[in-house]
Amino acid sequence: MKQKVLNLIYIIVGNILIALAVNTLILENNIIVGGTSGIGNVLNYYFHIPVSLSVGCLNVCLFLVGLFFIGKKFAMTTLISTFLFPIVLQFFETHAMFHHYLNDPLLAAILAACCVGVGIGLILRANASTGGVDILAILLNKKLGFPVHIVLNCIDLSILVLQFTFNDTTHVIYGIMIVMITAVVLNKTLTQGTSLVQLTVISDEYETIKESILYEFDAGVTLLASEKGYTKENSKLILSVLPYRKLPSIKAKIHEIDPYAFVIVSHVEEVGGKGFTLEKRNA
Repeated sequence: MKQKVLNLIYIIVGNILIALAVNTLILENNIIVGGTSGIGNVLNYYFHIPVSLSVGCLNVCLFLVGLFFIGKKFAMTTLISTFLFPIVLQFFETHAMFHHYLNDPLLAAILAACCVGVGIGLILRANASTGGVDILAILLNKKLGFPVHIVLNCIDLSILVLQFTFNDTTHVIYGIMIVMITAVVLNKTLTQGTSLVQLTVISDEYETIKESILYEFDAGVTLLASEKGYTKENSKLILSVLPYRKLPSIKAKIHEIDPYAFVIVSHVEEVGGKGFTLEKRNA
């Protein structure tokens, strides 16, 4: 029950962030955008139809397509976003306080990309879908076998091209930049932003180093059986995942214990288990 409530919060907050970015940052500064929001932008420019109305109608139509041709299970994952997003979009569209608060297109593009990335990330973490043109891509994949990412890219590219006719080169580049930054922020959101470091140490003094990491620096250690490639001697390889702040001190200690230790440092996006996502218990 707790997880269901948390997922609902993720979906609501995610849609609010995306709607805020699209209406008050992207469209407000004449930056191109993909998806149903991009189609709404085109219809607004040529036919003066409110973006929120266009997005709402498109989302409902695409939702019904997904319901009848993909299935109820998939449709249910898009239900909230299908109806919530245009409502929130219309709210931001009709309230003056959310307009003209950031008239620097470059800054608006960066902030919008961050909001969209976090918003989509939260929705995906709730095992839900943002709906929209994603449904078409999934449908064509199911019926005709076309790769989802290729279809989605083609659809978004077509929508972006339609907006080239009433935007200058600078704002088009801002739109492309939003896509790139969104991808990075989305990845960080999905991995919970838990950036850690993996430390791998090869040394004859593995026991001393292990004790130091465990008790001096309060970090977990795993010993892996290894064999030296040249001498064929059996040894132990030290593996530890720890926060970046502990790395300099631990490296200095390892060098103090064994100046010839072979140390490998790798960036880790996400770690789960005891001591990280689960409470650490003393043996």
